[in-house]
Amino acid sequence: MTCIKWIVAVAFSALSFSSFATDVSGETIMDNYIGAGNSSDIHGDSFKFDVDKMVVSRDGTILNVDIFTAFYNDIGSIKLGDLFMATGNGLESPWDPNGDQPNENDRYSNSGSNTGTDWNYVYDLGGGRGSKSGTGELKSGFTTADLITSSELHSDIGVRDNQAVRIADKNSQTIHSSSAWNVDDNYSYAKTVGGSYNGYGKVSFSFDVTGTALATANQIAFRWAMTCANDIIEGVASFTPADNSTVVPEPQTIILMLLAMAGLIYRRKSTQL
Repeated sequence: MTCIKWIVAVAFSALSFSSFATDVSGETIMDNYIGAGNSSDIHGDSFKFDVDKMVVSRDGTILNVDIFTAFYNDIGSIKLGDLFMATGNGLESPWDPNGDQPNENDRYSNSGSNTGTDWNYVYDLGGGRGSKSGTGELKSGFTTADLITSSELHSDIGVRDNQAVRIADKNSQTIHSSSAWNVDDNYSYAKTVGGSYNGYGKVSFSFDVTGTALATANQIAFRWAMTCANDIIEGVASFTPADNSTVVPEPQTIILMLLAMAGLIYRRKSTQL
């Protein structure tokens, strides 16, 4: 009887392990990308525009992206840009920052004078950009004609030219999910860059990637900039193959197995009596 009690106790305690079934550890992408048209990473004042890093994780089918940047509030007409992504599952990385003309005219795909990354997903911040929160949409099926560039938005302020920073809404685009995004404008931390003491806020996106390649990709490339593209962060993050989940039996399965064992033991003892 003592054995049966132990099995039943273990069965119900298995419920407590459900939160450990998914690996959600984040991967950090530091801003080592040199943007188009400039020999240095940041165009303009670092304390206004520097992007320091991006931390990404995938929790089941939820993709989380936190961008730590000195630009987290509007500066005049300059606002937050959209988040571009590309997926890959083979040995080759989906991120190719070199291409035909390294780091120049990096608009969208690997054709013409663009770099080698084919950005095929975007998290569109929607009409709420310019505030501290809003509702965004995960989209695919966009083309170069759908892109809005830094030059088109800010041709009068000497921006980094022809950088893809947003997409325009088109009926031809596929919307996969919508979710809230937000800006934490309290300093997460501060450090000195280029002689300037920078305080970094956090821009956070979290969205459902169910039914997309983002849910199962081994590698995902990311790209983000403010709409003037004075600093651009690009890089690639690696995820656990298939679904980023640790292979752990469902708690319900464990419970059924253990209760079945308890039943067999009880039946055997009853027969012996």
